[in-house]
Amino acid sequence: MILGFREFGAGVRTEAQEARARHLVSATLTENVSAPRLSAAGAAVGHAPAVWKAPDGTERTGTIDVSPTKAAGDSVQVWVDDRGALTQRPQDRETTIVAALTVGTGVPLTAAAFLAMLVVVTRSVNQRRARRVWEAQWTVVEPMWRINGR
Repeated sequence: MILGFREFGAGVRTEAQEARARHLVSATLTENVSAPRLSAAGAAVGHAPAVWKAPDGTERTGTIDVSPTKAAGDSVQVWVDDRGALTQRPQDRETTIVAALTVGTGVPLTAAAFLAMLVVVTRSVNQRRARRVWEAQWTVVEPMWRINGR
């Protein structure tokens, strides 16, 4: 649980830092979108050259991922850093919470599963050992038991 709180705190600091250093700007497509492909999320995505202004006002150009329905001259929103280079959107609170919950519950659950496996393996080894000891003792006792039992 403590790890989850630490992860949440680190995530909130990351949110604040990225919110200060990343900016949403409008980019204008300078050419039509290239042949679309499927993204990792399964959506159709194409590439197109675009132009946008950096936070300091200088003009930047580059290739961005856009919807295949866009055409030259269309505007799209992109995230840029303080220098105007394309970047990912800033981390949001949902991502921070999911990471904190994953660490806060995943680590203890993994530790519990490991300890449970260790108990099962230890019991199995001990039972096997006890069975061998019992068999060894039985080989000594059985002949005497048969003789006295007649």
